[in-house]
Amino acid sequence: MTGRVHRLSYPGRIVSVAKVSVSLPDALLRDLRSVAHGNVSAFVSTAVRNELDRRRLFAFLDELEEELGQADETEVAKYSELFAASAATGKAHKAQSS
Repeated sequence: MTGRVHRLSYPGRIVSVAKVSVSLPDALLRDLRSVAHGNVSAFVSTAVRNELDRRRLFAFLDELEEELGQADETEVAKYSELFAASAATGKAHKAQSS
């Protein structure tokens, strides 16, 4: 970048951000505003980031499956349970230390 900021961008707290226009059904917009607590941009940014991360994860999993073959569902279930137990223990520990 040559130091010029795109005319639809403006400096944010940390990085430059761009303004975009998005069309949403009225009911979806009402729901969004009811949970965004006055900051629709932050909510939408987080939602878009999460969706992009999710899609990248699935693309990575597809690549792994191509390279290594399908996962053993028994192993997946085993480690999913371990992860869930670990996450629950972490939440309980965090709640106790608060």
